[in-house]
Amino acid sequence: MADTVRVAPLLRASLEVLRDADSPLKPGQVYERVEERLGDHLSPYERAKDNEGRVRWRVHLGYHTGDAATIGWMSKIGGWSLTDAGEIALETYSEDELLAELKARLGELRKQRNEAVARLSGSERTIIQLVGEVSPGFWSSYEDLSEVTGQSPQHIGHFLARTGPAGTHRILEVDGSLPSEGMLPVRYRGMDVRKRLESEGVEFDVFGHASPESRLSAEVLIEQLDDDLLAEPAPLRRAWLVQGTTADERELVGGWLNEGFVSLPSNLRPLALPVSTERLRKAVDQDYQHLSYNAQKQRFTEFNDFLNRIQLGDYLLTRDEQEHVYFGRVDGPAGFLSGNTRSNLRRFARWFRVENPPTVDELPQELRAKLSSQSAIVELTDNLGTVERVLRNLGVTIEDPAVEPQRELAFPTITEEAADRLLVERDWLQAQADLLWEYKQLIFHGPPGTGKTFLARKLAHLLADLTAVKLVQFHPSYTYEDFFEGFRPVQGEDGKVDFGLHGGPFRNLVDAARKNPSEPHILIIDEINRANLAKVFGELYFLLEYRNEAISLLYSNRTDFTLPPNIFVIGTMNTTDRSIAQVDAAIRRRFVFTELHPSLPPTAGLLERWLATFEDAEFNRDAPRVLDALNRTIRQRDLAVGPSFLMRESIYQRPDGLDRAWQASILPLLAEHHYGSGTAMDAFRLETIRASLPSDVTD
Repeated sequence: MADTVRVAPLLRASLEVLRDADSPLKPGQVYERVEERLGDHLSPYERAKDNEGRVRWRVHLGYHTGDAATIGWMSKIGGWSLTDAGEIALETYSEDELLAELKARLGELRKQRNEAVARLSGSERTIIQLVGEVSPGFWSSYEDLSEVTGQSPQHIGHFLARTGPAGTHRILEVDGSLPSEGMLPVRYRGMDVRKRLESEGVEFDVFGHASPESRLSAEVLIEQLDDDLLAEPAPLRRAWLVQGTTADERELVGGWLNEGFVSLPSNLRPLALPVSTERLRKAVDQDYQHLSYNAQKQRFTEFNDFLNRIQLGDYLLTRDEQEHVYFGRVDGPAGFLSGNTRSNLRRFARWFRVENPPTVDELPQELRAKLSSQSAIVELTDNLGTVERVLRNLGVTIEDPAVEPQRELAFPTITEEAADRLLVERDWLQAQADLLWEYKQLIFHGPPGTGKTFLARKLAHLLADLTAVKLVQFHPSYTYEDFFEGFRPVQGEDGKVDFGLHGGPFRNLVDAARKNPSEPHILIIDEINRANLAKVFGELYFLLEYRNEAISLLYSNRTDFTLPPNIFVIGTMNTTDRSIAQVDAAIRRRFVFTELHPSLPPTAGLLERWLATFEDAEFNRDAPRVLDALNRTIRQRDLAVGPSFLMRESIYQRPDGLDRAWQASILPLLAEHHYGSGTAMDAFRLETIRASLPSDVTD
């Protein structure tokens, strides 16, 4: 690896430098302090200069701190500084995990950006993608973008001036000078662009030219872009369930299959197609004014999907009165048929001829859940891979598959090596994986110090990719909006504050799981019993138990939300916490529970097994027997003390190590549990417990 720049240590060192700084730093100060930290760990290759004459490690540090700013871990406005999110990331992730998390979050942002520009032409889409790669603290030029896209600098300049995507102010003339006012988008006119760039860390010389060291050349941009971003993407294909919502409407399915069309009943006046969403909304408001606001909104969504969003080549699903499911493809544009309100909105369709069409119950779980919706139109694009897999199983030839066949969802087998690293039996660890697979939701519960959170995280990382595991901690003020989704204030570049619907950690994990259906995604909820669970989960309570059903969401205009089968939840619960009373029968029914207790495997004997691996343990080797004696003295099962309180190396490297830990951690915990017991606390003191042991087991 001598000819590779190691990004992980550079990223961590730069964030640590910002964390330890008293105020925002200039880029040069960050580079100097990172170099001081890494010192001889920087290889000759990393210290050498690239073809542009720049020091390699500094270039890579600049790129990845730009990425860190993009995802919100740091800011480059008015100097470089660490955000709260960046500090949490430093505390949460190891060096390699930090880089993996950065890439995962950046990849998600890129996907969202790509989806937003998917309808642009290939070259225009690439231009916007390239602008998005120029992060704060850097600049590029019209000529650089021209070299990558093959479009002229003039075309690129006029396109950016017309569309003005975020970050356009970082595209300058090739010599680093600012473009003329007329080449700036309207949103940037009147702005002091140089001042804005300087606040992001770009330096200018006395002639007003941006520093060449901050320039992202065409060569660098190509390196930063994923190969698939530069390729012409395949047309976006979707899948849809179109169904009658009444028995009368479902009788039409036979006609759809025989005559080759699909339809939607409506009382809409005939509209000239294509119809804008604004005209369509006005027509719905007038023609359905007798309905409630929510019902009007639902009808508008269905009509807009049918007339505007469904495209030629999209997959179609429907079902008849006997719950048989039929598959087809959209084969023509939308149109109005006068005089038949039961099916006056129509599209030509090519239905696949299958000898024995499956019933709803014979479909994969994720499709069954969506087909339980009562909406006339349900988008199934998230389940595109599943739709194509079902078609293959039915013998339908897919000439141009939109999705490559996915491997089957499964947990990896727990290995002996993995169990040995955790100092637990493989069979016990595999049993927890099997419980999670079968029930989808698992809670580790027990007294403090029994390794609940530790085992939850380790088990999750054994079963799922690092980027597919998220941890949240519940607390009394935690809400549905924090956990799943809600409206939050957002400040735009113009300084105005608006409210937008933002997903919480669980919603984001569900969205990621839909895009990777063959990969397990695991949410860890630490201290699950500390929150008002009914308030936090809301309607999701239903889905935890009924994974094959769909529900309406509180804030989103979705009536068909489901939990994908590759979503799993691991909770931890402290049984000494008074908030255990909040765990009602509803949550108990939706989770399976595994107790972690000092008297039970795998916690029993854990301290002794851990101590056996610690070669430098010179003092207090009687700690395992002292802890066992303490728990016998406590007697109350739920108030026992777990071994993790004593799994600190410093305890065994100094004579008073155990006494210090006892005074600082264990006695305060017991004092809280036995508040008001007076002299009873004397029985828990270290000297008292040690005195009760046989003399041959004490130091």
